[in-house]
Amino acid sequence: MKNTIKYTLMATCISLASVQAWGDQTNLVRNLEINLVGIAQGSSTTAGNVTTTSVDKVKVATDDIIGAIGMVTGNNFSSNAELVVITPLSIGSTTVAIRDGSNSVDVTAFFAQSYLSDVVQQAAVNHKSGKAHGSNYSVQQFTLQDSSAYQPLALHYVVSGVGVEDFTIPAIPGPRSELSAQVSGTGDSGGNLLIIQGTISITGQTVEVVAGGGGPVD
Repeated sequence: MKNTIKYTLMATCISLASVQAWGDQTNLVRNLEINLVGIAQGSSTTAGNVTTTSVDKVKVATDDIIGAIGMVTGNNFSSNAELVVITPLSIGSTTVAIRDGSNSVDVTAFFAQSYLSDVVQQAAVNHKSGKAHGSNYSVQQFTLQDSSAYQPLALHYVVSGVGVEDFTIPAIPGPRSELSAQVSGTGDSGGNLLIIQGTISITGQTVEVVAGGGGPVD
């Protein structure tokens, strides 16, 4: 992923990987939820001397994005499919996947994220126990884009806004790092311009171990 979804917390998470066995990969898995509304140009009607032009509201939510990606990748995802962000707690890059039952499809190439500002942080750190919690504030940009490996998507967006990342280290069952961003920007649906606003969030705290997915413990 170009400028992949990342968090300042992740450098600390690396130390937690010491609990994994040889050859196993420990991942933090969170849900990526997208709730956007696009304003599109509507139709015009004329009655007598008055022409009325309308706008249409277009939903741009997680299920719409899963459907758009499914169309170009040849996957018929069910209504139970989820977007997830998978972050290794040792070595490796963050990825985005669509999970539908036992089927998991890597869709990282369709998503990009970048920081448009430095981070402002509030935090409390216990130097004796090593525990820390707080929030990071920054301006971030989120993009739904085409992948060169597939035909163009019917849906795109580039939105930005203030993101708030709440974190707790350590936490059970794993590090907590959840993001909520109020965003706005532009996009298109079927080639028609959308003026977009809404929220993007990353929530959850599932730790999973993938056998044979990692390396030795230092």
